[in-house]
Formats: sequence, C-alpha cells, structure tokens
Amino acid sequence: MTMELLEQGRFLGEEFVLWLWMRGLTEGGTSGVDGDFSACFVDDAVQLVSERGDVKELSLRKGNPAESREAFEALSRGMRPSKAKARLLSGDMEWTFVLNAGTLDTRAMKLPPTQAKDPAGRVADRLFLLEEGLGHLERRFTAFLELRTRDANALETSLCDWVRSSLSGVPAGEVPWEE
Repeated sequence: MTMELLEQGRFLGEEFVLWLWMRGLTEGGTSGVDGDFSACFVDDAVQLVSERGDVKELSLRKGNPAESREAFEALSRGMRPSKAKARLLSGDMEWTFVLNAGTLDTRAMKLPPTQAKDPAGRVADRLFLLEEGLGHLERRFTAFLELRTRDANALETSLCDWVRSSLSGVPAGEVPWEE
C-alpha cells in the first residue's frame, strides 16, 4: 500500500523539480518567499523518465544539462524529471545534493565547510548546516505547494510555456516530433 501511495503522489515531486528547474533559469533560482535570499539551481545532472515511447529513461550529465536542447526536447515529448542534482546558495554557503522527485528525499548532500576545530564542534556545525540547507529546500517546497493549491492550471500553463519557449530557438523541421 505504501508504494502505491508513493506512486500516486509522484507527480507532485516531478512538478516540484520542474518548478525548481524553471525558477533556476528564469528567476535566478529565488524561492519567491519574502526574506529568503537563497538561490537554487538544477546543476550538472538530470534524469528524465517516461512510461511511453522507445526511450524510458534519459540521463543527462556534465556540462549544462538543465539548459540543453536534449532536456527540453525530452520534456516536450512528455518525459518527466525523476532526479536532479541541485545547487543551493545562501550568502557564501553552498550545498549540492541529488533530489529524488518520486520520494522528495535528498542524497549525497555536500555541506558548506565547517569552521569548528574540535570534533564535537564540527558535528554540531554539520548538523546545523544540514538543517539550514534542508530548510531552504523546505521553504521552496512550501512556496510551490501554495502556488499549486492557489491555481494549479496557471502553474501547469507556466511550466508548459517555459518548456515551449526554451525550444523556440530550434528551427522548424529540426524537432523530430513536429511535422
């Protein structure tokens, strides 16, 4: 039963990752939350999935996959983000992590360096930095949920328009699914 519930709710995490991706490219990675001056960007790895078509999974890594033609072509064909490496910046601190869209868990989080010299101080600093990074991500998720519950159709339209506009530089006839 638990796996079924996760599958049913997976779309929300996929939309959240897509929203983070869009905000990273169009809004400087801001959360839109007053007083939050952090920025979050999809970094150098994105995994897209689909249940239909010949290609079920597409992994784009290295370089700048978040702005690549391949990524936007895949999104326009209905592929959805399943995982993305993200970079979160706040002041002079930086976190990187992999965000799983299906479960909204983070993996491989790299924390900003700690300034403490003693082992107990380092542990306390790392716990604080972990909580701080996850807090920035949680504020973004809350902002996303507020937007989605206020007007889901407007959010869907803006995401679709963003994908289309990102492909607008592709000359007609070069996109394989257009006739």
